[in-house]
Amino acid sequence: MSIKKKTNKHIRATWDRFNKPNKMSTVTISEIKDFAEQRGLLVEGVEEVDFGYNPRIKAIQIKTNEGTALYPRQRLDEIDVYNRNIQPNQDYEHFWNSVDWFIPMFMTSGDIKHGIEVSGLNVRGHRHSNKRLIQERFEPALSSIYTLGNIVPITVQTLAESSTICKHLPIIKESILAFYSGMKIAAIAALIPIIEDILGSIIGEDGSDLDIVSKVNKSIDLANEGVTKLHINNVDWISEEYIESSVLKVMNERTFTLETIRYWLLNSFYATTDNYDNHSGFNRHFFAHAKSDIWQNEHNFFRAMGLIQALAFIECFAVEGSKVSIFPPEPDERAESFRLEVFACMNTQFFKMQILNKLQLENNLPFNPTASDDGWLLRASKLSEKMNTEIIPSLRDNEWQCHSFTGPIKEGEYISVNATKGNHDIKVALLYTCATSNSIYKELDKTCDYILYQGYYYKQDSYAYGVEAKVLPLSAWITPD
Repeated sequence: MSIKKKTNKHIRATWDRFNKPNKMSTVTISEIKDFAEQRGLLVEGVEEVDFGYNPRIKAIQIKTNEGTALYPRQRLDEIDVYNRNIQPNQDYEHFWNSVDWFIPMFMTSGDIKHGIEVSGLNVRGHRHSNKRLIQERFEPALSSIYTLGNIVPITVQTLAESSTICKHLPIIKESILAFYSGMKIAAIAALIPIIEDILGSIIGEDGSDLDIVSKVNKSIDLANEGVTKLHINNVDWISEEYIESSVLKVMNERTFTLETIRYWLLNSFYATTDNYDNHSGFNRHFFAHAKSDIWQNEHNFFRAMGLIQALAFIECFAVEGSKVSIFPPEPDERAESFRLEVFACMNTQFFKMQILNKLQLENNLPFNPTASDDGWLLRASKLSEKMNTEIIPSLRDNEWQCHSFTGPIKEGEYISVNATKGNHDIKVALLYTCATSNSIYKELDKTCDYILYQGYYYKQDSYAYGVEAKVLPLSAWITPD
């Protein structure tokens, strides 16, 4: 920490007097006081204190007319916990860099640990694995970490207290509702643009002319200054070796967290398109310049929410007087109200899709795909349902032995099953709709005896021309004896 040059000279001299001969572990308060006064300092108080985060370190704190200082009683190489944690800390940092993310904010350590366990990755055992494979394996962990139970209270309680984010709260809440209503890509697209405004608000007017990399660094630097002040009990001076970034990353998890956020922002979110090759596609430039749709990855909603939460964490320490609490919020009535609203959207979406599916089948109408949903998952589930509840039971009731089941096939949108009875073999395919291309009918005709379809007869001859297998609606099919 920097103070006036004159003060630095006298306070540093007092530190050197007892540190260089390695006497800090045994020096008395009186000896410190006497020497400081000999150097011309007016000593207002000297006391034994603890400072730091993990571990707490014993020190002598001296308050003078020129400033306050900490004199640690242990050298860094004498602090066992610190030295034991150096390698595990480096492993943990490398893990987060490898999975293309950072430590989640406002979460319990149990939530984070569970997310890592879901991914099946090991913090120490991933170094020699393919980077994109690691990132792909980690991706499902995001929804296990950023659960609705975490997103809702953090949004309506923690973010509401943020001076830099609260003005964006309406669009953040609307994006959450949109995501759980099925408009997933629209939700992501609405959240990405507000990131830079939040960064700018954290820095303030002094940073308005900075480029984005400088804004990232300045915001993290401001937060680190705040963390460091707390770490050293808000004194004016301590020997630089105790507050170097590499040391604080081991001894203060807040500094470690901030540095993982910095790394990710600079090397992933704001990486130039030429230098970006991560699996998620969550990159500001790919989004802004529309050169690729790789950012349209539904897991990026959780990344967007996690990033906004991370910016709130930065604000905690970078913005003077911030009201944001660093602790996970205990859900209150605001969270419960918004949770019910989200569930209403989810239930409405479910019923909407069921009704729409029924109407489209009854009227032989195509599904209208969106960026978030091409409708295949619902159609696949319907095919599986019809196969499992109608076709297979009907075959078994007529003493056919069913085998060689297939899962729903997206190309052509069908599902099939083979059946054997005595010396006879048949194969039955079920199309999602009669209005399927003739090429699919002819491909199925090579192996199938029956080609059934959902819904009503609709221009069947136009689609199934040249096909020898029996083609008819599922509702009109009579299981052969």
